Amino acid sequence: MEETLCIFLLISQLSVAVSGTLVVNVAQTFYQAEENHHITLEWTFTPKTLSSSNIYILCELLTDQKVSKVLFQLHEGVEVSESQDEQFSGRVQFDKDVLREGRLRLHASRLRTEDSGLYLCEVNTESGSSSDKCRLNVTATHQLTCQTEPIQAEEGGDVSLQCRLDPSVDLRKETLDFTRADLNREDDVVHSYRHEKDQTDPQMDQYRGRTTLIHEDLIRGIISLNISSLTLTDSGLYTCYVPDLEAYCTITLTVAVRKKDEFTTMRPPVTENTEPEKPGAEEMMKVAVIVLSVIVALIGLGLILRVLVKRRNLRMKKKQEAEKTPNISEMEKLETTSTEGDEELHRAAENASGNFLKEIEAVSPDYDKMIEG
Repeated sequence: MEETLCIFLLISQLSVAVSGTLVVNVAQTFYQAEENHHITLEWTFTPKTLSSSNIYILCELLTDQKVSKVLFQLHEGVEVSESQDEQFSGRVQFDKDVLREGRLRLHASRLRTEDSGLYLCEVNTESGSSSDKCRLNVTATHQLTCQTEPIQAEEGGDVSLQCRLDPSVDLRKETLDFTRADLNREDDVVHSYRHEKDQTDPQMDQYRGRTTLIHEDLIRGIISLNISSLTLTDSGLYTCYVPDLEAYCTITLTVAVRKKDEFTTMRPPVTENTEPEKPGAEEMMKVAVIVLSVIVALIGLGLILRVLVKRRNLRMKKKQEAEKTPNISEMEKLETTSTEGDEELHRAAENASGNFLKEIEAVSPDYDKMIEG
C-alpha cells in the first residue's frame, strides 16, 4: 500500500514537471512614457525558484515591423549582455535582489520613440516555462525654440516673433498664447488663439488691432506673430506657450527711437536763407584789398599835397621878385609864370589822380572776384 502511494506521488510530480506549473504575469499591461525619461518594466513568476542558477529568461521587443530585438537575457542566473540589441546598449539595468522573490524588474533609461512596441518575457525554471507581454508607448517630448538673441526693431515699424516646435506637429487645433512675461500681471496677453480662431477678448488694449498670427505656418509647427506700428512700450520679454504640450520659450524685443528723429533732434535742417560761412582765407583777402586801397589812396593824397606845396613856394618866390622890380614886363612874366604854375599843378594833380586810379584798378579785379566768390 505504501509502495503504491509513493509511486503515485512520483508520477504526480513527474506530471507536474512535464506539464509545467510556472506562471508568469506582467505587472502592468500598458506603459506610457515620454522621450528621454525612464521606466521600469516588471514581471512576476510563481512558484519561486530556490536557486537562481536554474533560471533562464529572455525578454524581447516585438516591433510593428515584426522584428524582434533582445532587451534582456539571463542564462543560469548570469546576464548575457552580448546578445542584447545595440538599441538598448547601456540603457537597461537588471535588479538581481528581487529575482529570488519571483520578480523580474528591468529599468530602462533615456527612452526613445523607437522603444515603443510589444515586450515579451519568457521565464524557464525547474518548475516549467511561461511568458507574458506588455506594451510600451514612448511619445516625443515637444520643445519650442525661439531666437535667443534680442530682436532689434525701430519705433513705428513692424516685427515678427517666431517660435518653432520640435518635433513638428500641426498646431491648428492647439491652444496658443503670446504673453508679456516682464509685466508681472494677470492681463498680460499679447495674442491668444483657441478653437482654431484668434481670440481678442483677453488681449491687452495696448496690442489691439496690431497683432497678426500667421495661420498658414501652424500646420508646419511654426508660430509666427506679427506686431505692427511698434512703440517704445512694446520693448520687453515675450513668452510663446502651447499649454497642451507644456512647451514654451521666450523672446526679448527691443524697440529703439527712429534714426530719422534722432538726426532731426541733434541737427536742425538748414533753411534757404541760411548763408554758409566764408572760409578764413577769403576774409584775409578782403582785409588785404582794403588795406592796399587805403595805402594807394594815401600815396595819391601825398602827391597832391606835394604839388600844392611846390606851387605855393613858386608863387611866393615870383612875388618877391616882382616887388623888387615892379614893371609891366615883370608883372606879365609873373602872370605867365603863375599860369604855367597852375598848368603844372593841374598836370601834377591829373598825374596823381591817374596813378591813384591805376592802383585802384589794379586791385579791383581781385576784390571783385573775392566779392563774387
